[in-house]
Amino acid sequence: MNLNKSIAFFGIPGALTLAGVYLLVPVATAQGVPLILVWTTVLWGPVCVLAAFHLLVGFDNWKALAPIRKMTRKDWLIVACAFVGLQVAELLLAPIGGLVSGAGWVPLPPVIPELFSPDFDISSGLSTFLGVPVEGNWWLVLFWIGWLVVNIGGEEFLWRGYALPRQEKIFGKYAWLVNGLCWNLLFHAFMWWNFITLMPISLLLPYLVQRYRNIWIGVWLHGIGNLLVLALLIPAIAGWI
Repeated sequence: MNLNKSIAFFGIPGALTLAGVYLLVPVATAQGVPLILVWTTVLWGPVCVLAAFHLLVGFDNWKALAPIRKMTRKDWLIVACAFVGLQVAELLLAPIGGLVSGAGWVPLPPVIPELFSPDFDISSGLSTFLGVPVEGNWWLVLFWIGWLVVNIGGEEFLWRGYALPRQEKIFGKYAWLVNGLCWNLLFHAFMWWNFITLMPISLLLPYLVQRYRNIWIGVWLHGIGNLLVLALLIPAIAGWI
């Protein structure tokens, strides 16, 4: 997968998501479509279509997947250390998103869920979750777990499982760098204000998968980080904060 193909592979679903966030979300919500429904569709629709296409059309090419092997004690230690380091890095870099968005260089999307907003203050907790009032709505926990299955399964399956080995054939030991930059700058273009905040995980995750030859490292590292949303969601649902 050369540079042009890499840009297309990450950039097409990224462009569709970006267009959906800026154009479809405000129109649909103005027509009464729940934000939780339209936001989920816009974010994961392109990824699911891309995954389905390569499963059905490119099935013969799935032999060239990133290595999938049982997690060892060393792998778990790598995940634990990387997770702690990433949390510290993202905590330190998080204020940059608010500064970048407030500079006015690019207009923000007309409708942004609280969790994705550059002004979201983690210390204040969640009052809404993708437009749904959280207090008492325990079904949101199951919804987020389902979201994670699509998010982690779809992204790691495509970006690291399918794309990274093909990029490695062209870019060799620097494939992780191309993979990470494409994942950050192209697919996450809809959250452009977080480019800097997301850079540590965008680069470290594919590096570890390529370096230690195990896609499960990426799955667990990505998954545990996103699972932390439950630490905000559950107390808000229970009315503890």
